[in-house]
Amino acid sequence: MKNILIINDFVSLGKIAGKMMETVLSYKGHNTFFLPTALIANNFSYGKNAILDTTEYLKDTLRNWDEIGFKFDLISIGYIHNTEQRDIIYDYVKNLDYKATVLFDPIMGDEGKLYPTLDETMLENYKSLLDISDIISPNATEAKFLDIDYEDFVSKGKKYLITSIEEDGKYFVKGYDEGEFKIPFDKLPKRLTGTGDLFDGLFIAYFLDEYSIEKSCQKTVDIISKIYSDVIKYSTNENINIERYLDLID
Repeated sequence: MKNILIINDFVSLGKIAGKMMETVLSYKGHNTFFLPTALIANNFSYGKNAILDTTEYLKDTLRNWDEIGFKFDLISIGYIHNTEQRDIIYDYVKNLDYKATVLFDPIMGDEGKLYPTLDETMLENYKSLLDISDIISPNATEAKFLDIDYEDFVSKGKKYLITSIEEDGKYFVKGYDEGEFKIPFDKLPKRLTGTGDLFDGLFIAYFLDEYSIEKSCQKTVDIISKIYSDVIKYSTNENINIERYLDLID
């Protein structure tokens, strides 16, 4: 059992964001600490929303856990709500007196566009978190806007996974472990919410089982493909009822 800190948003509707990751990782027997950066009523595709900023709670909780002496094997960073949160998280990771793997999945955009709420300041905040990350897992849109020098990135011992890449009508995840690799997948006709969060949760689970980054990614893609195929066949909405599929996770 590992201690995993999930820093991400809490979305009340459906199993997405930190709720999705926590469900998968708890099922795998890990001790999960879910620290929300914001409480959000629903995903932004509905056009209207309600959001509670949890910056003070974030700051107080990290200080509290530090005083108690909690240590984390892996820290997963997702949605950041403002610059103050960026500073809190950056300083917390930089000042750890032990080694924790940091996985960073910037929540910035999709399908070639940044989310409407993401301005230039927040884009720079996300870019700055690359410095404290060991592994990043942006989608193709986010990777483009992060404008990463990958040669320099991997020269520092960092790894990456870029999801949802399309080339010549084919889709794949591209990553770097000991070398670059590509894992193909079939794009299915329905869009579902929480697939990126499911990817992160599964990848972390397999990575902590001591599979290589490439093997962890392959197992993750295989399971998501099975889940996705079933959901679009039997579900009438865009949410993934992940509890239905937990027994697929070996």
